[in-house]
Amino acid sequence: MENGQIVNVSNLVKHFPMGGDHFVALKGIDLTFATGEFTGLVGPSGSGKTTLLNLIGGLDSPTEGDVSVLGMQLSGSSHGARAELRRSSMGFIFQTYNLLPVYSVYENVEFPLLLNNVPADERKKLVTQAIEWVGLTDKMKSRPAALSGGEGQRTAIARAIVKEPTLVLADEPTANLDAENSHHVMKILVRLNKELSTSFIFATHDEKVMGYLRRILNLVDGKIVKDEIVENPEFKG
Repeated sequence: MENGQIVNVSNLVKHFPMGGDHFVALKGIDLTFATGEFTGLVGPSGSGKTTLLNLIGGLDSPTEGDVSVLGMQLSGSSHGARAELRRSSMGFIFQTYNLLPVYSVYENVEFPLLLNNVPADERKKLVTQAIEWVGLTDKMKSRPAALSGGEGQRTAIARAIVKEPTLVLADEPTANLDAENSHHVMKILVRLNKELSTSFIFATHDEKVMGYLRRILNLVDGKIVKDEIVENPEFKG
């Protein structure tokens, strides 16, 4: 899907029950994302950015409208088909890392490859490469409890990109990091975007993240109020 459209969102509406009524989180969103994007869904808490990210990831279903990801219409697909799409072609980075505490860094990063039945020799190569990408070669045998916040998030990034996915969804990936680690993490993701053409969609209100984006979508009260292309020096050269 070189330079093609990888995500298409059409007239997307999402309601959540609230008491005897409902809360409208998204109000008729229309969007497309192309291969190789580095885009942020930006807005305050409650603006709908995480809801939209979850719908693109097939983690939730819309009340109305359609989401198509990598050619699959998510609304009409089964839970199993959506799970297979996530396993094969998507990576996720969460603010809470979601690492398996009894597994080492190496084993946490290896886990997605085990789910995809990747042969042992290929797994070793891919895991070692991903851990090198994020600068944690000396922490391969460490468990999450022994890692700093920055190291934990870099492990989560390695796990998200080990299978070299077409699309990575990142929900507030720097929320628990200090400024130095935030910039370190974002520079790693920029490099992955440039070298692997992996597409990234962030949900964030962190100005440090915004400084790295090439496209910013501002959400307010479930609507996109601004769609802006940003000239970013990180992507030159």
